[in-house]
Amino acid sequence: MKAPRFFLGTIVLFWGWQVHTLWIAICLAAILESSRVVKSKFEFKPSDFNKFVDISIVFLGGVIVISLTLEAQKAILIILKWLPLVFFPVIAAQEFSLKGTIDSRSFFIMGKKRLKTNSYDFKEIDISFLYSLFCILACATANSKGLLFYASVVLFFVWGLWQVRSRRVSFFLWALCIFITIVLGFAGHNTIRLASMRINQWIMDYYTGYYDDNPFKNFTALGEIGKLKLSDKIVLRASFQDYIAGKTYLLHKASYTGFSISNWYAGYGFEPIENTHDKTFWQINPLVNPSRKMTIYFRPSKKIAVLSLPSGVISISEMKAGACNKNAMQSVRVENVPPLIKGIVSYSGILSYDAIPSDQDLQVPKNELPGIVKIVEELALDKMSEQEILNTIRHYFLTEYTYSMDLKGKQDRQTPLQNFLNHTKSGHCEFFATATTLLLRQAKIPARYATGYMVHEYSRLGNQLVVRQRDAHAWAKAFVNGQWKNFDTTPPGFLEMDRQKIESSMIYDFFSFLGFKLSQLRHETGAKLMKQYGLWLILPLGLTLFFRLRRSNKIKMIKLSDKPREDTKQDSHDISFSLIEKALIQQGFPRYPHETYFSWLDRIGHHFANKDLNNSLQALLRLHNQYRFSSFGLGKDEKKAFDLDIKNTVEKLTSASF
Repeated sequence: MKAPRFFLGTIVLFWGWQVHTLWIAICLAAILESSRVVKSKFEFKPSDFNKFVDISIVFLGGVIVISLTLEAQKAILIILKWLPLVFFPVIAAQEFSLKGTIDSRSFFIMGKKRLKTNSYDFKEIDISFLYSLFCILACATANSKGLLFYASVVLFFVWGLWQVRSRRVSFFLWALCIFITIVLGFAGHNTIRLASMRINQWIMDYYTGYYDDNPFKNFTALGEIGKLKLSDKIVLRASFQDYIAGKTYLLHKASYTGFSISNWYAGYGFEPIENTHDKTFWQINPLVNPSRKMTIYFRPSKKIAVLSLPSGVISISEMKAGACNKNAMQSVRVENVPPLIKGIVSYSGILSYDAIPSDQDLQVPKNELPGIVKIVEELALDKMSEQEILNTIRHYFLTEYTYSMDLKGKQDRQTPLQNFLNHTKSGHCEFFATATTLLLRQAKIPARYATGYMVHEYSRLGNQLVVRQRDAHAWAKAFVNGQWKNFDTTPPGFLEMDRQKIESSMIYDFFSFLGFKLSQLRHETGAKLMKQYGLWLILPLGLTLFFRLRRSNKIKMIKLSDKPREDTKQDSHDISFSLIEKALIQQGFPRYPHETYFSWLDRIGHHFANKDLNNSLQALLRLHNQYRFSSFGLGKDEKKAFDLDIKNTVEKLTSASF
């Protein structure tokens, strides 16, 4: 079904107006509408149309390559936005073709497949309405709101549906149905929009309250890190400038000061970090020399995340984020981040910028005090220097306790920590860190509880250190000699025990690395990657197109005569049942608008003097339907016989002998 005159031009102009490319749209619309004016047309073969399809594929490939540097949502919008321009060569070829349609074989990608196709295995199709749909989709990427956009889209649909409306239905009934559809469509669209806004508001309200109460997060419970250790999922990748094979690194995520019944709390809020560059450089703390470097890659699950960083972070560069915040405990939170976060971190490695100790850093909960006091007295920690206290506590846990992920139940009237200290003497890192922090406090050394990751696994895929969820770790921070220092008393064999409990999968690691590289290609350097490699990505498509067009035959241009186009089509090899219909109408047997061909022949059949004529017409009608609508169509010989029977029957009908 052909689009009405000026329909394509108008909808292309609408696209240009919506996406702010009006000057391009004016050129495209002028070219399309000029096809109705010019008298010369091109006789395109299927192979010729296929070349125009190739051009569109190259355009589409170029748009996709450019979109690789964008986020997935933006990339999809960019591709949709340029669909009218991408497929313009195909629609222009159709409009300037002799038949005004496209051979379906033109869309076959493989040439051999196209050549083997029989002539009756294809259809002549018109893509004008499909192209119009692409224009509407492209207009939607402009995120237009209000009645004007909706009214414009409705106008185009009514305009297009008008010419395909059923003549059996009155204009009033047709208009009423269209009006009801428009009203219901607008009401449904508005209802969905309001529901979406309400759901989004509920989600924002929930998370707003969550972050107000738990600023990522202001508490952690014993057992949370143990849950993470049950997964080998890779959560981040890191490269250290001073990496030494076999060395382990602690990446700090959050610190906590208050402890009460299995829960640690932090009372420090986040403050924004000023950005003086292009939203990629963040000065976390004052500059010191010398400094070390590390590169970190992290794929957040949300638009907001807390980074895992080494001690003494000075600055982070090449990190794209809408905002960056930190608290006095040196937790760094980023907001409005891309799907892949990259950061080059400068850090001291020794110097810490944590808030100075407060009274809370020396408090031990009353319900934990008896067990803690007993161990302090047993070890005589109150008679030692700071360094001796650290050495004694480390040796005590190394020799008297074991690491285990399988925790036993607590005794009656005992807390989980007391059960660990007095009964099981076995647990995972959270229990060692908590017990160490409280022992240091009882020995008059300010201490805090810290969480993050232990980095130790080197991967040959990418030559980087990978960090898995099972590498989640907890340790203590001690304020010694006027500086906060990491103090880890968990037995060093815990890494191997965690690995044996949850082994990594080579297949999973490979696909994780592949996903990381794809994200890196899309997000890490963006326009820089396109500038360096974009030509090489598009070049193969361009060369393929060049050689295919070079091998193409010369396209023949034909000047149309003044006779109607439908007559020109009938003079070609395509002869249809419509010739018989015209002959019968001339003999005074018109077909009513509500009648099918078969019911029409049944009604007028008794008027024929030749009784076999009606049966012959019925047989020709069945062959006509098979040729037009069946997927099998007619073979070459069958089609020739059909055309000959049509001509003979028309001759009989035009004579008065029937």
